[in-house]
Amino acid sequence: MMLSEASETAPARTSINRATGFVMLAGGLTVTMALSALTPVLPQIEAALAVTANDKLLVKMLVSIIGVTMVFGAPLMGFLIDKVSLKRLLISASLVYAIAGTAGLYLSNLYALLASRLFVGLAAAGIATMSMTLINTRLQGNDRARWMGFHVSTAMFGSLVIHPTVGALGELGWRWPFLAYGAGLILAAVAFMGLTETPPVPRPVAGAVASSSVGSPARRFPYWFLPLAFIMGTVTYLPNVYMPYVVREIGVTSPSVIAAVMLADAVIGACMSLLFGRSQKHLSSYAAFIFSFSCVGTGMLIVSLASGFAGVVAGMLVFGFGIGWFVPNLMTSLSRHVAATQQGRAVGIVKAAHYVAVTLGILAVEPVFRAFGPSGVMLTGAILSFAVVAVFLFLLARPGGRKPVIVDTPLAAE
Repeated sequence: MMLSEASETAPARTSINRATGFVMLAGGLTVTMALSALTPVLPQIEAALAVTANDKLLVKMLVSIIGVTMVFGAPLMGFLIDKVSLKRLLISASLVYAIAGTAGLYLSNLYALLASRLFVGLAAAGIATMSMTLINTRLQGNDRARWMGFHVSTAMFGSLVIHPTVGALGELGWRWPFLAYGAGLILAAVAFMGLTETPPVPRPVAGAVASSSVGSPARRFPYWFLPLAFIMGTVTYLPNVYMPYVVREIGVTSPSVIAAVMLADAVIGACMSLLFGRSQKHLSSYAAFIFSFSCVGTGMLIVSLASGFAGVVAGMLVFGFGIGWFVPNLMTSLSRHVAATQQGRAVGIVKAAHYVAVTLGILAVEPVFRAFGPSGVMLTGAILSFAVVAVFLFLLARPGGRKPVIVDTPLAAE
């Protein structure tokens, strides 16, 4: 498998309007809301609609099925982006998101409600894919890296608003949190009024050396991004599932304490995402991968060896420094390896590999959990992270592994 270090970004400036910027930032929020808006009221939905044991399972699937459908929604929409107008696709997906998402306001049949959630997952993954494709196709150089970081941090910080909001709506009744999905109408309206069909041409930077890494003729798809995205998804979500079991072994059982640790971890990750664009002025994409996986691996190693709660907290804080750069670096690096006409398809396929890790990654480490407990799972995540670090260190050490800073070429119109 041949990997070449992508060209680094210099400050090539591209002008975008407010509507485009809004869509770029808001895309990740649709996934956050799709996965979390109903969680606080699941017991109420169960009490209101579930009659049999199968009904109770269906209620839980109102959330879990979102992750499954996103695996299909991301590549499907990514393929369509390269074939159909992105503006029309975005408006359509936003309307589907709003209509299907608010179905709980008037549906009382669990099977019909579950069917509506299929469309919510497809639309959410599609909107997120399109917003990332906009960033990769409408922006250049450091602007692209900076906005990809903003996209991820907006999704992370958005959860701090979404969770208390849907919680307050849930106090009014189990149907009210579905109202939050009406935000899709706002996104559709913004896209309709302000999103342009043709990306702007970036202003040239004096003394910059042109690069053929983006906007070049069709190139072979860089398949090595798929296992990389899968590993990222796996090590990112392992603590979400196994952290309660880790702290239970050291005598901590309070859900609020566990949630506080995970919240601090998310805040650190969001702050790091905000700094990603600035980091790209000094670090190659390989170096950023090394930093991210080193932090994640070190954090998970500390957690696996911790004998007290303080050690777990310290490990998770170090872990947070790593996850903030995962998606921004993955997507900006991908954009440099793919032609302009293949950006949507590439983003969709790689995001699918990232989403599927939520399910397959957990299934893969479950035998480790049964044999060695949650600490063994965290140690496995650390070993996997350090293995990725070793690969990128090898790539940087190769002749030609380091290249001078160069600037992307203007992209072709959609």
